[in-house]
Amino acid sequence: MRRLMWFALPFAGACALCQYLLPDPWRGWAAALALGAALGAALVRERRARTALRIGAAGLAAGLLWYAGYAAVFLAPAGRLAGTEDAVELEILTYPEETGYGARCTVRAGGLRGRAVYYGGRELLGLEPGDRVTAAVRYERADMVRGGESGYYTSQGVFCRLYGQGAPERETERGGLHLPQRLARSLEGTVNRLYSGSARGLILALLTGDREGLDEQSWRDLSEAGLMHITAVSGLHCGFLLLLLGALTGRRQRLTALLGYPVLILYALMVGATPSVVRSCVMAGCMLLAPLAGREGDGPTSLSAALLAILLHNPFAVASVSLQLSFASVAGLLLVTPRLQAALTALRPGRAGRGLWRFAAGTLSASLGVMALTAPLSAVYFGSLSLVSPLANLLVLWMAPVLFSCALLGTVLCALLPALAPLTAAADLLARYLLWAAGLLADIPGGAVSFDGPGTVMWLVFLYTLLGICALSRERRRKYLIALLAGAVGLGAVRALPRLTAAGGGLTAVAVDVGQGAGTLLHAGDATVLVDCGSLGSPRQAGIAAARALETYGWGGLDCVVLTHYHADHAGGLASLLARVEVERLVLPQLLGSRDQAALQREVLALAERYGTAVTYVESPMETPLGEAARLTVYPPVAEGSANEEGLTVLCSAGAFDLLITGDMNAAAERRLTALYDLPDIEVLLAGHHGSRYSTSQELLEAVSPEVGIISVGENSFGHPAGEAMERMAGAGMTLYRTDLQGNILIRVKGKE
Repeated sequence: MRRLMWFALPFAGACALCQYLLPDPWRGWAAALALGAALGAALVRERRARTALRIGAAGLAAGLLWYAGYAAVFLAPAGRLAGTEDAVELEILTYPEETGYGARCTVRAGGLRGRAVYYGGRELLGLEPGDRVTAAVRYERADMVRGGESGYYTSQGVFCRLYGQGAPERETERGGLHLPQRLARSLEGTVNRLYSGSARGLILALLTGDREGLDEQSWRDLSEAGLMHITAVSGLHCGFLLLLLGALTGRRQRLTALLGYPVLILYALMVGATPSVVRSCVMAGCMLLAPLAGREGDGPTSLSAALLAILLHNPFAVASVSLQLSFASVAGLLLVTPRLQAALTALRPGRAGRGLWRFAAGTLSASLGVMALTAPLSAVYFGSLSLVSPLANLLVLWMAPVLFSCALLGTVLCALLPALAPLTAAADLLARYLLWAAGLLADIPGGAVSFDGPGTVMWLVFLYTLLGICALSRERRRKYLIALLAGAVGLGAVRALPRLTAAGGGLTAVAVDVGQGAGTLLHAGDATVLVDCGSLGSPRQAGIAAARALETYGWGGLDCVVLTHYHADHAGGLASLLARVEVERLVLPQLLGSRDQAALQREVLALAERYGTAVTYVESPMETPLGEAARLTVYPPVAEGSANEEGLTVLCSAGAFDLLITGDMNAAAERRLTALYDLPDIEVLLAGHHGSRYSTSQELLEAVSPEVGIISVGENSFGHPAGEAMERMAGAGMTLYRTDLQGNILIRVKGKE
């Protein structure tokens, strides 16, 4: 009887209920009902069912009470301090990371339970784990980000955000503590010294889970090919480590078991002890120690034990994306993979290819088993699903343990004896092969599904409904094959619909939902232009969103990208875009009086050089045809000052239709624009500066008389869109649309009239 599983799963379900659905006042009542159900289980006659119901109800009640108690002990004190300031003693727990505004690190703060994240200036970069400092800070809740509830911090055991009010003062230093963090930093430094190029980023991610070293091209290739899981430290890596340890101990089971668990714990602490790593260590520990205790390892029990251990330590971890993906992956391996493998193995060819087929069947069944339960999570959290990942795993998963072992052994040995650096050649070669295979598969047309509209979401629901019917049906012949064929036909129809919607020779404009940023696609005939590509929340996502929109409408590459100005929310996604889409030309402004964004301009030019993209600076009005039905006019900067005022203006015209994009220019620059150029009456205006109160002035509205306003905006702390700007546009009789409310906004202009 798997009593631990019967308790752990309802316990986890209770934590999920509290995290996503059940408000605080109802948790006590829900726990009372669960306890009542446990007592009522005595009325059930069948013993096994009675025991399962009693244990499950007790687990549900325990989860509800544990979550509520944990929130009261750890989260409530931080909430009471929110908005206040004080001088507090901090113990640095992690190496500080650089941010756009300074640096941040995880700390333990005096007077607070649990951990906190501390945001300060660049002076934090000189601190190390174990240092103690005193700093004046402002307290903020960790479960509230930009006015909305968020489980991002609390799922990591962080219950307060601290914002430094000046430079901290160092008090003492604990040089001998925090050994795992120091070992991880040493490992990172050795990897950076031994390897170069894209192989370095991959090996660092493979060994430590740190993906910051991956360049945009590697990130794109691994994501589109469905191989990014190799860089997320989880059970796969723990398995690699145990295989390596077993090889070093001569496959002595008892010795491997005794040494394996301490090694796993040290490795988990080195890579940050994320939920997926903790899950892997607990499960591996159960499997390692079971033979020593005279018991057989049981997958579902081990998985349940790992889940319970993580949630007892922090019930808010139920919101962790890595935890959900990790447990869904293992559940798929346990529940789905064995049946798939049995079915595929039964189709084995002749004796000559039996071993190869057994390997292929095992790899494919494992990949499909994982996909079966992780696909909905990938759709929700990442907005995409790689269809080529089973093939990718077949090509590279066989050599992943070899790459991990060569990289780890080579790095450790070279750290001790630098003269052994030539030993890293094997790991470097394998890493380059993996990236080459990922790039090859990522370029397969239609290799990934993007969930950026209701159609693909409905398709996924349709597919899982079919598979559910197959699972319940008693018919054994060809049912899954028919379901998959129906799913493929449905996917083809879903992909064809938006392409048919946007087909034709007229102008089509799409304001892409990139969050707090801007990105507007303009397409006519066989020509496509993107105006701006950036987002403050995650610049990479802007490039991904633009590339997905291009794929959705079947527009292929880009004739040019126009960047109105050099700010991250307009240009920061260019690297991820160029890694995914071929761009012939960049159209850029020259920096005049502003130098605050010169570094971003240099990054843009470096990207153009890397991808062989031509660059054109706009110093006078530039007019170019957009297909046969439209034309594009780009106006140079009309003012000097900040990067906002030194931006380009874009006018797209198709017959009597005109669309105007002013970037982030303020009211003064707008007045100068209308004074210098004879702008036509327009139909659509992309509201300036994401709906800022200082843009989209009354003078501009009177000069161009727009009928429709589109506000490209996302979650932000700037107050965008401002009420004053919204009132001005509404007062001008404009119909308003917002990307944060409507998502991608499509405008079709039929013909040339």
